[in-house]
Amino acid sequence: MTVNVEKLVNCFGLTHQQLLDGKIINYKTPPKGTQSDESLTLDMKKEGVFLSFDNTNSPGQPLKEITLTLHDSNKKWVFPNELPFGLKKEMNRKWVHENFGTPEKSIPPMVIMKEEMGWYDRYSLKKMSTPTTIVFQFDLNESVETVTFIPTVLLRW
Repeated sequence: MTVNVEKLVNCFGLTHQQLLDGKIINYKTPPKGTQSDESLTLDMKKEGVFLSFDNTNSPGQPLKEITLTLHDSNKKWVFPNELPFGLKKEMNRKWVHENFGTPEKSIPPMVIMKEEMGWYDRYSLKKMSTPTTIVFQFDLNESVETVTFIPTVLLRW
């Protein structure tokens, strides 16, 4: 299935059922998690899309985060859907800075429990119906690995 990422990014606050009814996604499997989890998740691996739904006090568990995996360094896999907002399937940190400007916030590379992680850069997307933040996660070679979209009101860093 092809996922219209731009349309999906404009659906923050909708429930899994509303996304199904609106034909935004066709994964009928409900998001997974337990009652005590803050988020329920739906991993659409073949599409490279990971959805997170609010499982706290919000009625209906609304969509609160979208993460796109653009490439997997362990596999010869490339993101299969069209990317919105001028994004490309192959981007590096220099390209992101040239096209999005100076990040509002950055986190430098680090090692956590022997796991090496590259830069994280955060930007605001302009002209969105819901104020939205985009976060780029880079590998150690400064290539974009994932792109995450979050409603700005939910941002914690």
